[in-house]
Amino acid sequence: PLPPPAPLMASRPTVTVFSSSGSSTSSTPLPGVFLAPVRPDVVHQVTVGLAKNKRQPYCVNKYAGKSVAASSWGTGRAVSRIPRVQGGGTHRSGQ
Repeated sequence: PLPPPAPLMASRPTVTVFSSSGSSTSSTPLPGVFLAPVRPDVVHQVTVGLAKNKRQPYCVNKYAGKSVAASSWGTGRAVSRIPRVQGGGTHRSGQ
């Protein structure tokens, strides 16, 4: 058995319309959307979505792994052109 059909028209709450001088001019019914029940799951989804706008942006460096500290000495030193870390031959070089 099917449940009884819901009434098509329910009485909508009315609101008072005020003029710019502050006196009430008329009363008009609210749109029918205000009769819909509040869905907590939708409210939560919208709240979480709005909170995402407050996040601090972060990402990895787009040049990560591309830049290195070592550079080649070039030619003219009678050594191979392999990249070498800057610094002298002391025990603290490269720090």
